[in-house]
Amino acid sequence: MPFSVTVEHGPEFVTVQGSGWANLADLCGVFDLVRVTADRHGHTRALLDLRNVEIDFSFTDHLALGAHAAAALRSLGCVASVVDPRFRVGTSEKTAQKMGLQFRTFTDLDDAIAWLA
Repeated sequence: MPFSVTVEHGPEFVTVQGSGWANLADLCGVFDLVRVTADRHGHTRALLDLRNVEIDFSFTDHLALGAHAAAALRSLGCVASVVDPRFRVGTSEKTAQKMGLQFRTFTDLDDAIAWLA
């Protein structure tokens, strides 16, 4: 299945939802999309709903993704991502946090929304 992305502008945050098989470049592109969209529309928070995204990442891919997230999204107040529990590793999250991004990864959408609120 091809990788696809949708964007929804809510009153509290921008939501970007992905689905399909994604590689590292695809997810880095999602972070760039979130940055531009949030900046242009005045959002300070973002939700990345990646529950329907399939990945096959190495440890270094997760490190690179976290570093890219921190660089791309540093202008946002906080960012939450939601992933399928099979892909919940924590490396990207920890890397982004160590680089100064207020970023959390969840496996439950309601928990992510509550954290953003």
